[in-house]
Amino acid sequence: LELSDLEINVLQVSIDHMVDHLEDLCVNDEDARRSLEAFDTRSIHITRLGAAKRLKKLFSQGEV
Repeated sequence: LELSDLEINVLQVSIDHMVDHLEDLCVNDEDARRSLEAFDTRSIHITRLGAAKRLKKLFSQGEV
């Protein structure tokens, strides 16, 4: 996969924002303690957060 420096930078910024957003959702989810559905939603956020962090690591190392 060949990406320009600008494209890599756009991806890095996007991924950073996604990580921040998902971390906020996971930390501030008071409803997850009250209902099973909210707990399941939090689990999905955690899974997505892991994927975003793996992508962040990939693009920060310049392996593209």
